[in-house]
Amino acid sequence: MKYPVDPFFPTPDEDHTYLNELANLPIRPIFIMGLHRSGTTFLYDCMAKSFPVAHLTLYHLMYFDRLLYNHHHNSEEQDKNRLNQCFKAMGITDRNIDGTRIDADAVEEYGFLLRKKSGSFKLSEQNTVLFSQLCRKLIAVEPGSQAVLLKNPWDTGNAQSILARFPDARFIYIRREPIAVLNSMLNALLAYLEGPQKYLEMLLDTGNGRRGYRTGYCAWQMLRGFRAIVGKKLTSLAGRSLLAKDLAKQVAIYQAEIASMPSSHAIELDYAELIADPSAAMHKLQPLLNIDLCATPSDMTVRQRHNLNPALVNYQPQLSAILKAAHPS
Repeated sequence: MKYPVDPFFPTPDEDHTYLNELANLPIRPIFIMGLHRSGTTFLYDCMAKSFPVAHLTLYHLMYFDRLLYNHHHNSEEQDKNRLNQCFKAMGITDRNIDGTRIDADAVEEYGFLLRKKSGSFKLSEQNTVLFSQLCRKLIAVEPGSQAVLLKNPWDTGNAQSILARFPDARFIYIRREPIAVLNSMLNALLAYLEGPQKYLEMLLDTGNGRRGYRTGYCAWQMLRGFRAIVGKKLTSLAGRSLLAKDLAKQVAIYQAEIASMPSSHAIELDYAELIADPSAAMHKLQPLLNIDLCATPSDMTVRQRHNLNPALVNYQPQLSAILKAAHPS
């Protein structure tokens, strides 16, 4: 991918000299689990501000292979500035789909790193070593952290496998009303089709340009063409059906997983309760995490879109039927 301002992304071996320092660092990951568009980013931001945890930012993601070098040479700010200048030159200020700000310190999902390095968004046996290195690097460059906070909605449904690999892991689930999730998914789809998605392309870029995500890009082009021909209303109606079926599958997986997780390792938060009183939610998490609650910031507010997509007006009964068919119990 060509950038108007060179961000000087690292080559793969820039941290090689310092990797031996990671050997004895403990891995204690905290996973935020939930469906896409269910509030995982807001929960991540709240927890990152409230607990002494290392967390994955865009700087860590984009400069993963130079994190230790930068830490030793006190050059983190240099690369952060480069990344911010690149965002500015590209006109990237937020995620477009929900108004969440974008800069070097914004939190992001570890799935993008896994995909970039291993080809898969999900944590598996094939990329466990990479994930372990990520956790240890974050602990190393954020001294004083008592755990590593991570999120990746693609791993919802994968918790039992993760727990087997990382017995000290904790899982924070966030539940949101399916109709609200569907509304957010549908609005996000429409936003994606409005124009080029430079930020997403940066996250997906593996150094080979669009060849690295050709299938997804071609699908986006086709949907964008469909949107141009039939208009926003018909696109919403077509997307509603497809997204509702996918959502139903995800909800079934989510419900089955949380029912199987031991209470000693997992807890569930309600999205509505979280946004109503973030501080109370953070206090609720503290016993499970067993780490210090260092702050409960008063500025924790979520930017919500309260408008229901017209395609979803009176759609609740149909969505309920689709959800029930996917998970009859």
